[in-house]
Amino acid sequence: MTWNTLGLAAQDQKLTELLTEIYIEAEALQDVDIDAHIDELGIPKDIAQKTLELARIKHAFRGAALTLLIIKSVHPGQDIRAHKAEYDGGISARSYDSRTTIPFLIDKSLPRSVESHWLTQTLSFAGPLIEGTVLKTQPRKIGPQFIEVINAANADKTGLLARRMAALIMFAFIEIRNKEQVVLTKPKSLPIVTVETLLRKHMAQTYKTGAPRLPQIAIYAIYRCLMGKIDRFKGQELEVLARMKSADRKAGTVGDIVVTSGKKPVEAVEIKFNQAISMIHVLEAIDKVRAESVSRYYLLSTIGVEQGDRDTILAKAQEFEKQNGCEIIVNGVFETVRYYLRLLPDTTEFLSFYADILGADEDVGYEHRIAWNDCCAAI
Repeated sequence: MTWNTLGLAAQDQKLTELLTEIYIEAEALQDVDIDAHIDELGIPKDIAQKTLELARIKHAFRGAALTLLIIKSVHPGQDIRAHKAEYDGGISARSYDSRTTIPFLIDKSLPRSVESHWLTQTLSFAGPLIEGTVLKTQPRKIGPQFIEVINAANADKTGLLARRMAALIMFAFIEIRNKEQVVLTKPKSLPIVTVETLLRKHMAQTYKTGAPRLPQIAIYAIYRCLMGKIDRFKGQELEVLARMKSADRKAGTVGDIVVTSGKKPVEAVEIKFNQAISMIHVLEAIDKVRAESVSRYYLLSTIGVEQGDRDTILAKAQEFEKQNGCEIIVNGVFETVRYYLRLLPDTTEFLSFYADILGADEDVGYEHRIAWNDCCAAI
């Protein structure tokens, strides 16, 4: 069957299979000085250098290039310069990007844009990517490099050059990811008050993205400590911490952190970052758990509870507990951590869990990990 006669599912599968193949190849080359061996890649040297440089600059064009190159690899007859279906002989590259490239890069913790590399307006509104097309980018050289890379790959009717170039981009992505892997400090036996100060300092840093994930990690680490030690959790399971982009209802879960018994939720936590818990949050929580088997639901915030709502929140929570049997507890993140740390032999295990989750979680990155080490060094 030809590419054009394949259904979308089959096309996506072929693209994902190719991404997997080149990932394995690129990962095996991580100990190689690729710049010193660039002549051995089977790519014209100038194109190889431009492809590698494009891949190493943080810009959506590098992910878009990867998508176009894998399409050319599996469908050599396709003109990948026509990256929209509305163009003559064109394809909806953005759709393939969203369905195949982005999920694959997320799965491997590799650099990517959110949802699609075509969300950048420069590319979203760009015409066919023919030679001479001017794309306004920062830095400026990204636009011309992108056009040259795509046109070089498109000129090879076998698709082999595109595949090799895609593998080179994948090599750079793995290289970038691996450099961001930081050995994290794990303080031992700190006083509880020092742990709280450390967490507050870490969460107060200025980050480009991902700051709301940190209190989720802290509370999840507390639950990791409690599950094997508190009688209340005997025979229960702590669900895996879901990705932040997964909306509660869409993901089929009742909170950011969920404890289950027999696969049914029995305890859940929803966490707000720099947003005080208000009456509307309590009403939303009640709506979530009304038909569930949850007996305890926490609403936690890094800045506590809206002062003017305290009395009405307490009254509503008491009313719901009488009706439903579910206890709604409204509190601060740091106060909750402080309380539960008192139930543990010391703080070492909690700090170890926090560092481990911070090091592996896909919703935080290099800046959060380096900041943690800096904060630890300053205590």
